[in-house]
Amino acid sequence: MTKKIRLMDDGTAVPNEVQEDNSHTNAAASEMTAKQLMKYLEAIDWKLWEMLKIMKADAGEPIETTETEEGN
Repeated sequence: MTKKIRLMDDGTAVPNEVQEDNSHTNAAASEMTAKQLMKYLEAIDWKLWEMLKIMKADAGEPIETTETEEGN
């Protein structure tokens, strides 16, 4: 059974305010965040590839290897 949750009560909704321009953010922090995000996405991609290989092996389908895997 799933439980419904309410993110915001109707009576406590905050009116839309004009957001400040965040163009003054630190470039180094932004670059580090981008590097961390890319590393995270690469890890997700790798796990999905591993799951696909397991599912294909379970179904008896041939598994295609890539140049990267052959080098390991």
